[in-house]
Amino acid sequence: MASIWITEITFRPTGPLTFRQMPSGLLHIMSYPFMPPTTMSGFLERLLQIGEGEDWAGYGEEWYRNKGPGKEFTLTLDSRYRPLGAFPPENGWRIHKTRRHGPKNFKHRQFSQILWENHNENYELHHWDYLFCDRLTGWVAAREKAPLDRLMTLKNFGGKAGKEGYLFVETIQEPVECPLVQGDFIPLGLVTPPSRPASGHYFNLYAHHWDSQYEWLNGEKGGVAGYMQIGAWWQSRRMHGHYWQWEDGTGFPGHIPDAFLKGEAPAFFAQPEGGNP
Repeated sequence: MASIWITEITFRPTGPLTFRQMPSGLLHIMSYPFMPPTTMSGFLERLLQIGEGEDWAGYGEEWYRNKGPGKEFTLTLDSRYRPLGAFPPENGWRIHKTRRHGPKNFKHRQFSQILWENHNENYELHHWDYLFCDRLTGWVAAREKAPLDRLMTLKNFGGKAGKEGYLFVETIQEPVECPLVQGDFIPLGLVTPPSRPASGHYFNLYAHHWDSQYEWLNGEKGGVAGYMQIGAWWQSRRMHGHYWQWEDGTGFPGHIPDAFLKGEAPAFFAQPEGGNP
């Protein structure tokens, strides 16, 4: 029987969060109500590095440490890992929309004065989304248990996540072996095509494109060389098909570990003959 390994991670926010929805308008900075798998991939890789004694990655010369003129630096987990996103409790979150406070000109003085001489300040036009929640629960999948064992070092480490806000790892479970089964189930996290759930909230998201020949300055090969747009449903109620069983009646659609890492990354799921997605 086919199976994969999945570990569950609980993240604790230190304040409001913004995971910017893309594509986005210039004036309204909208937030996803969850941490997308691609964001989770880069965040966890940075935590792994600081957890192993390195500096927080992604600044200064590190943005240009890959070969290839004009390319930018994208730091993610390697292709053995498949982050599945992190999500707030079903009724334990809220998106707060507000104006971004303060004028555009940071050299202003009048904004903080009690008595204003005039009202000519050029104030920011942005409306901004903030996600409020007590925790985010996410999952990372791998074909083998060993890569996930490395994540156990992340407990109590944290940092900036997404466009706004900070998270730290509150708990991380031992990896669980999840068999591939078929039947009716309630999906955890996201559902992407070719599945067509009867319910759920639809979002435009992005998948990483993995290039095995992407070469770093240190001679290593393999990395994210671009993005692909992908649609996904969240909070779908019930589905039928092949899924990686987490608990009785709940799990992850069979194709989901492959949905957010395209290109030359090895597939976890091979559609059984005669099966439905």
